[in-house]
Amino acid sequence: MALLEVHHLIKAFGGLKANDDVSFVIEKGELLGLIGPNGAGKTTCFNCIAGMFPPTSGRIVFDGQDVTGLPAHEMARRGLARTFQVYTAAGDLTVGENVLVGCFMHTRSRSSAKSKADGILEQMGLKEFRHQLVSELPVAAQKRVTMATALGTDPKLLLLDEVAAGLNPSEIEATMAGIRRIHAELGVTVMLIEHVMELVMNISHRLIVLDYGRKIAEGLPKDIARDPQVIKAYLGERYVREHAAEIGG
Repeated sequence: MALLEVHHLIKAFGGLKANDDVSFVIEKGELLGLIGPNGAGKTTCFNCIAGMFPPTSGRIVFDGQDVTGLPAHEMARRGLARTFQVYTAAGDLTVGENVLVGCFMHTRSRSSAKSKADGILEQMGLKEFRHQLVSELPVAAQKRVTMATALGTDPKLLLLDEVAAGLNPSEIEATMAGIRRIHAELGVTVMLIEHVMELVMNISHRLIVLDYGRKIAEGLPKDIARDPQVIKAYLGERYVREHAAEIGG
């Protein structure tokens, strides 16, 4: 069953169409990757889905209801959470306080929120940092805090925007494992924007590719990696050569 439906999404800024007739569906329980070159419209698409930008035209259906144009706080209450490619967790709060903020989305009880936050800190490997200021943590841990805060809102769909950017190989592996835990153990449907191909190609059930605001491809990672249009627009021949064994090329 579809959790999210995006129908003919257009988002224009003056004469520029950042998203141009983009349509796709995310099924409940999927882990979907959104890739494409810088400026392709990926984050704008996220912003329209999450209620940060109203679409210029088109329709967005979430969990069976038309939510086109609803603001971000209403989308969060309905079960959609997102992270940002630019670090946005409150650096003047501790890790525990940041996660606790998200846990108040559906309760006014501090004890209930704290109990829930404790579980998320454990799940995300952040328990040892709970009393530290977020600004004091390394980048990889800060990114886990943003995911943990989003999880506190009980999302049905989690949008992850470049959570592996700036990480080293071991941190990328740990991030990939964390996303898989969120998906498998918590049952959260996930859609992620990512330029780190070793993560997105290995973790995604399906991929959608944008270029100049338009969807140019959609399919299994191994098929996307062989798509001539995607290779030309984004992946490049070098990627295909280096990963020929993996993609059957």
